[in-house]
Amino acid sequence: MRDKAHPFPFDVQAGLVMQAFREATWERLDQARRQVGGGENVQRFSHGGSWQSHHSYAPDRVDQMQTIEHETILRLEDIMEGRLDVIERMVEEISNCMADSYAKAFYQMLSDTCEESGNVIDGSTGSLGERMLKAIEQVTYSVDRDGQVSLPEFRMHPTLVKRLQSDPSLKDPVLLARAEQVKQLKIAQALEEEASRKSKFRSREQ
Repeated sequence: MRDKAHPFPFDVQAGLVMQAFREATWERLDQARRQVGGGENVQRFSHGGSWQSHHSYAPDRVDQMQTIEHETILRLEDIMEGRLDVIERMVEEISNCMADSYAKAFYQMLSDTCEESGNVIDGSTGSLGERMLKAIEQVTYSVDRDGQVSLPEFRMHPTLVKRLQSDPSLKDPVLLARAEQVKQLKIAQALEEEASRKSKFRSREQ
């Protein structure tokens, strides 16, 4: 017989509600994460707090997992009044906070990695167009699983986006021609490297 003092007698139903709550929160957070870091650039693990990649630019480096967590407050008055809309509010609140923290951590990681490797453009010299060209020249193109070259994606502050739309140096025909040359060269290099990589597997199979 169930204890009459049990605060939540409907354990099964409560579990289903929490499961739906977690799924709704995760779906919104996953959508936000995909907008920042893409849908495939994710490493998953079920235990432990670190992983080591032997194919990175630093094979011996071990990265530590960083935990992102948030809390929200559910008022007793809302429960007593049966306000179901508070569930939707909590889903939105938690997913938005987690997405914001994820984006900050993601861009901080990119910044730290660039600083560590020295892959940084000096923003104090040259025109905006020249600095963008330097950035393009330093980017290495890759080939996706379908054999298509993945063009680089630039992430920047909204104020810089506005400058890109109006800065005259970005319309310089000489600079644009050079940027196109660099693009075609990077594409050819990426395809050549991918062909070389695949040939190693074929030679092992023979």
